[in-house]
Amino acid sequence: MDAVADLSDPALVARAQSGDLDAFEELVRRYQRGILRFCRGMLGNGPDAEDAVQDVLLTAWRRLPTLRATEAASTWLYRIASHRCIDALRKRRPDGGDPAEREASQTGSEASRRLPAGPEGAAETRLALDALRGHLAALPDTQREAWTLREVQGMSYQDIARITGEPLATVRGRIARARTALAERMDSWK
Repeated sequence: MDAVADLSDPALVARAQSGDLDAFEELVRRYQRGILRFCRGMLGNGPDAEDAVQDVLLTAWRRLPTLRATEAASTWLYRIASHRCIDALRKRRPDGGDPAEREASQTGSEASRRLPAGPEGAAETRLALDALRGHLAALPDTQREAWTLREVQGMSYQDIARITGEPLATVRGRIARARTALAERMDSWK
């Protein structure tokens, strides 16, 4: 996956930092899809995720001089994306709660009403994935972030710790708690 191994070489980053738009576009090309997957995991598949990716890329362009030579471009970009998604989730809450959490509670009750087995296997799989998305949205932001970086992006625990700025043990705990909660909530889909 694009986030597991840093695909940028120091020369490409240095060129982008010196104002080379082609070099920055190459960095965008390498990481944009992975960042979009991450933002969708955090914010859902709606326009919020796409807006977040645009904000991440604009922020990255503006802050490119702050990227240290020793820091991987992927870790740096995912850290920006993580902060942007957490901010977006916090902004959702003042007006009566996170809409994703309300959707998750509705999806969860729908999940318990299993469709009969049969040729609609693909449709049932889609329902299960929708239920998973709803339950994922109901997790605390920090657990959702860690779980998405690990399970969707395939990042190492060390990379997640660097992105979130948390100790490795904290990252492991958040992922473990998220896995346990999702396994319990998805039990009816076994």
